[in-house]
Amino acid sequence: MVQILTMSIPVYAYEVFSNWNDAENYIYENMINREDKIKFVFKGDKDNFVLNLKSSLKEAYSQDDYLERSWTQIKPEAYNINEGIETTLNIKYLCSKEQENYIDKELMNITDNIINDDMSDFDKVKAINNYIINRYEYDYDLKSVSVYSSLTTSKAVCQGYSMTAYKMFNNAGIENRIVIGTASGISHSWNIVKIDEKWYQIDITNNDSENINKYFLVNDQFLIDNDYIWDRNMYPSCDERYSKIN
Repeated sequence: MVQILTMSIPVYAYEVFSNWNDAENYIYENMINREDKIKFVFKGDKDNFVLNLKSSLKEAYSQDDYLERSWTQIKPEAYNINEGIETTLNIKYLCSKEQENYIDKELMNITDNIINDDMSDFDKVKAINNYIINRYEYDYDLKSVSVYSSLTTSKAVCQGYSMTAYKMFNNAGIENRIVIGTASGISHSWNIVKIDEKWYQIDITNNDSENINKYFLVNDQFLIDNDYIWDRNMYPSCDERYSKIN
């Protein structure tokens, strides 16, 4: 909850914004850099400030599926001052900036080692699916929730699988999303990938635990038939199963 207090204090080295689009971009860039205190002054229209702040914050971290799942807590503070509304976002992340740098370097090295330009998009997706299955084992203690802990312990929950895949697919030039929903009534995340202008479902977590190809490039209906639920309005439709799996 955001409560606006009234204070009279000078502003030192704060970014000042008069519209929410600029504030949103500023929040996004700072979250990418894992800043734990994001400060700015808003001097635009103060009507509905709280609602607009919440909306801009959500728009900022929703620009990237990985970023959206990289924070654990956001506590806003807001004060009325002479120049406008001084705002501070206090944020806790899954990983520090140093850990994210390690993740980026490690996953880029891995991707470079298993992917080459002569491979088709299908072959790239298959290689990444197989690599993650061989690298990780499911963490039944449910402690390894970040990509950093997944890489350093080789144990992961679904979030570690799907976020690792998201980064590696991006490195390989494969458009993809992280899907949030449930499987058999339990919170779950997985990916969708785009191959030859069509979207396909891929759940590497359950490929690891069940069968390497069971949830590989399947359609929406297959997941529905296997007790998956997600907000289908939030993601592209996956209408077909990939027909060239071998």
